[in-house]
Amino acid sequence: MSRIVIYATAAAGLFGLLVVLEVVQADEPFTLGTFAVDLFETALLAGAVVFTAFGSQASREMRRERARLLGDLDRARREGEQWRQASRAHVDGLSRAIAAQFAEWGLTGTESEIALLMLKGLSHKEIATLRDCSSATVRQHATAVYRKSGLTSRSQLTGFFLEDLLAPLQARGGLHVVTSSPAQGDDA
Repeated sequence: MSRIVIYATAAAGLFGLLVVLEVVQADEPFTLGTFAVDLFETALLAGAVVFTAFGSQASREMRRERARLLGDLDRARREGEQWRQASRAHVDGLSRAIAAQFAEWGLTGTESEIALLMLKGLSHKEIATLRDCSSATVRQHATAVYRKSGLTSRSQLTGFFLEDLLAPLQARGGLHVVTSSPAQGDDA
């Protein structure tokens, strides 16, 4: 039997008992009008009790759900922090490797900064806004980055640093990786 049926049965039984007690305890003679008023008052009281019981149950369920969600959020935060701590050494190493490669290519500080922002996925316009310069200036620096690196596009620049970080597609489902040569380009 569901809880609702049990609550409804209990409420109906208590309601009937209240009606009988009201009739037995009445000092006035029994009339249909007073009985209807007493019945209505008792129904309101029973309804309030049932409503309060359902509200209390719903409130308990919401508190349990809230506690579960807060626990999940706390666990996700701890896992995220653990991941960040575990990957921090790798990220720092990657940052150093990228900086070393920029130095090997002979990039200036400005060219290195623009190349790094391009690796992060920012557009020339976004880089220009961040650096408070024109998009044309950013394009000139990007062209210098491509010329000094021997690459011809943003895709090749990104691929240069990401290719060895990502598992080959053969390991992920039998596909093979096709890499482009530095002479092929899709965006400068």
